[in-house]
Amino acid sequence: MNIEKRRAEIAARKAEIRAFLEADDGKVDIDALEKELRALNDEDAALEKRQAVERMLNSGGAVGSPVANPVQRRDEGNDEENERLYRSAWLKSLQGKPLTDAEQRAYTTAAGSALPIIPETTANQIIKKMYEVAPIIQRCRIFHVPGNFKFAVEDVNDDAELHTENAAITPAGDKLKSVSLTGYEIVKLVKASRASSEMALSAFEAYIVEVIAENIARKIERYIFSGMGANEPGGVKIAGKGTGGAYTDGKDQITVAKTASLTETDVISLYGLLGDGYERNAVWTMRKATFFSDFFPLMNKSKNNLIEFAGGKYYIMGAEVYFTGSVPASEAYLGDFSYIVGNYSQDITIVKSEHSGLATNSIDFLGSCVFDSKPAAGLGAFVHLAKATA
Repeated sequence: MNIEKRRAEIAARKAEIRAFLEADDGKVDIDALEKELRALNDEDAALEKRQAVERMLNSGGAVGSPVANPVQRRDEGNDEENERLYRSAWLKSLQGKPLTDAEQRAYTTAAGSALPIIPETTANQIIKKMYEVAPIIQRCRIFHVPGNFKFAVEDVNDDAELHTENAAITPAGDKLKSVSLTGYEIVKLVKASRASSEMALSAFEAYIVEVIAENIARKIERYIFSGMGANEPGGVKIAGKGTGGAYTDGKDQITVAKTASLTETDVISLYGLLGDGYERNAVWTMRKATFFSDFFPLMNKSKNNLIEFAGGKYYIMGAEVYFTGSVPASEAYLGDFSYIVGNYSQDITIVKSEHSGLATNSIDFLGSCVFDSKPAAGLGAFVHLAKATA
């Protein structure tokens, strides 16, 4: 079992439950949600205990995570005590607290970098927080490759052919296309009261993870949906079949009139425009308000299963719905997000400065990463529901 992935899924589900309760329209089954939440808490506690046991058995080995661990380990032979000392030293250095001799010995820098690397435990918390804030990231193909990165994806793919025995076989005309990624800096500067230097290490770590990871995750999510790929990461907005990844009515887009309401026919037609084979992993993405104002009224169990609610999640024609504020109002996308390719050419780092906050008696913490993303456009892996503006 991939414990880290399952714990991230549990955290994401608990965030969904919170969203349901906050948007309670009188139709939410409170008892069912309470029962599910208790079960999730029990499961998470058991997984956390099992994770601790595995770490002891592995003598500090990395626990499996949903994506490759972005943190370069300082020494694969380090034991749990060294990991604890390094984590303590790293956090204390951000707070400006003195280190013990043992912490000073454990406090090393990453190879080829002038910045101390983030402790593995903290890095896993950052990953978990990013998945909670922007769960769609888990569905994209995310890599951690330094420098520029080129990823090959399928383009033209001929069907298999019937072969006559002993006859010559003509090679298929299959072709590949590539997604080229560079890197753009994404930063978050946080001003914290000098009192933060007196916080307990665990509380300070939670604060740093919450503020830095959440803000960077939200920015990356916005690019995954609305990035144009020119001087910034690209996203679903340029994943259509048209020139420059544009969407075209009748090919990969359905446009609803400004004054019209969404209909079953619109939803079914949009689903039908999705390229063959992509429906297996496709999900819907839209704002929560868009779903409840435009899609939810189409739920009619006595007629069909167009809209369903099961296991605390909504489904449209069998595909899960992801809520996000990164999609414009009255719009929606349906697609396979594994065709969004992203790369951290530099993983998240955190540094501090006491000098820049001198005038306000504060400490500045700067979280940054270098990231790029682009879709494999033109394949039909995404379709777009749009609302006419006139």
